[in-house]
Amino acid sequence: MYAIQATDITKDYGKGEVLHGVSYQVPTGQIAALLGPNGAGKTTLIEILEGHRGRTSGRLSVLGLDPGSRRDFARLRRRMSVVLQQTMLEPGLSVRDILRRHASYYPDPLDTDEVLDQVDLVEKRSALVKSLSDGMRRRLDLALALTGRPELLFLDEPTTGLDPVSRRRIRGLVSGLRDSGTTVVLTSHDLTEVQELADRVDVIRDGEFIASGSPDDLVRGSSAFTVVEFADPGVAAERLPEGAALVNGRVRIRTDDQDTVVREVQEWATREETEISGLTIVPPSLDDAYIAMLETGRTE
Repeated sequence: MYAIQATDITKDYGKGEVLHGVSYQVPTGQIAALLGPNGAGKTTLIEILEGHRGRTSGRLSVLGLDPGSRRDFARLRRRMSVVLQQTMLEPGLSVRDILRRHASYYPDPLDTDEVLDQVDLVEKRSALVKSLSDGMRRRLDLALALTGRPELLFLDEPTTGLDPVSRRRIRGLVSGLRDSGTTVVLTSHDLTEVQELADRVDVIRDGEFIASGSPDDLVRGSSAFTVVEFADPGVAAERLPEGAALVNGRVRIRTDDQDTVVREVQEWATREETEISGLTIVPPSLDDAYIAMLETGRTE
């Protein structure tokens, strides 16, 4: 089952295509991250999926409906929610009042106290929006999105600019949505967040997808390197192991074969009659893989 099925989607603003026949699928109940640099066509595709922008050609089904159809879009709005990166909430309204007003737009909304409990804002139910911290406001954004019991949630940069505690809380909330069966389409420049939350990742560049798969799949298939490091043993730079560089008091070696490098480093230390301390092996992250994809064009 797919919450989203898009086939051969194109978009032409009159000065050339922004999307070049892209196909995109999101399984029901998963968190799918959509990544891409500025100008890649990511925002255009999201707006088409949301029904806020028309497509030039192609077939599209979102929750079994066509968001490009006025009739279907009206029905779709009751089944999906959108959380933008920045929202404008009336500062003089209380948390409870703004949620109650929003709930009136839906035929079967969540109880206000229930949704407040879900986002850990029960104690702030009577607080004015203007008194909330940035993290609390972001949780209120999510509460508003969840009020209508959405089957599909579009979530844009959920934790940008937030402190670590707020980021952790919101990531926990988003992860919980998957457990409840809600499908989430996530856009974020925080690749650590994407790697933690997403079941699948699709990378778009220049109006075409260049990589798709789980975060682990994309990392394994990329040309990003593992980094082997150890403390500077005080050896002259010209006597360091082949391919090594001294960075901030650490000897660093980038490799795609960590076992061989570790063995060679141990053999080198024996020859140099020195000791290796603080050895670390840091595998490539999704952030490393993403940069490598953009540089090379796609995963291997």
